[in-house]
Parts: sequence; structure tokens; C-alpha cells
Amino acid sequence: MHRLNARQWGLVAIVAAGPFVLAFLLGAAAPELLEPVLGTPLGGLSWLLATLLGITGGALFARILAALQRPRIQASPTLRLVGTLGGAGMVVGLCIVPAVALLLAGPTWAMHLGRESLPAPHALRSLRGSAVELLGQARRAFPHRLPLSQLLLPGPR
Repeated sequence: MHRLNARQWGLVAIVAAGPFVLAFLLGAAAPELLEPVLGTPLGGLSWLLATLLGITGGALFARILAALQRPRIQASPTLRLVGTLGGAGMVVGLCIVPAVALLLAGPTWAMHLGRESLPAPHALRSLRGSAVELLGQARRAFPHRLPLSQLLLPGPR
């Protein structure tokens, strides 16, 4: 990647910093978005993952631009244009769009989960108890489809 010129490194930096800058602008425009992001692990993780996707997109774009520096590709303006647009489209589709979706969905998920009441740990049942209950419900709903349920669950037959 040492063959990239300053303009190309600038493009890579724009792609890599895009989600981080968008997160900063979202926080400045809507400060109520920062509370679920900074106050919950899910919100913070979504913005961190979005920033990492942006950096990954920048690295991928740098690699694509370096591959476009081959003499055969440089000789053809059409190949350069198609390669640059195709590489940029791939980076945007694979990294930038998911990063923006995470930036917008993270605070929403955090606020939604914050409003739901989670069950208390002592109220949780064991995995085996839940499995036995689900098998019992399935046996009652579909007795002809679960012939082995007679062997698995105690109870009326």
C-alpha cells in the first residue's frame, strides 16, 4: 500500500473516519442519543462496532486502491474508473452502510431494552425445567407427532 499517493490516502481517511464523524454529528445534533450510547453497554458497543467497521472499510479501500496501481490498470482510464467505483461501492455496501445502520439502531435498541422489565435472576427457571415444560406443551398440542414424548415426560398418558 506504499504506492498510494496523498490524494488516495485522503480518500482512505475519509472512508475510515466516516462513521466516527457521523457519530459525532449525531451526538451534537441529538444529545438525547448520547445517553443510551454512553449509559448502556449495547449502545456503546454498537457505536464502537460501527467505528471499527469504518476503519475496516478504510483498510479495504486502501487495498483496492493499491491494487488499481498496476501498470495495466493505470494504462486504461476505463479500468481505473470501473475499479475505483466498484471498489468504493463494495466498501460502502459491506462496511459503511452497516456502520450507519449500527449508529442509528444502537441507541434505539438500548432505549427499547431499557424500557422492558427484565426478569429477576431468582425468577428464572432452570434449562431442564424449561425443556420439560416445552416438551409437555408440544405433547399436548401434537400428541400424534411426538411418540417419544411418552418416554421423555412423566405425566398422564
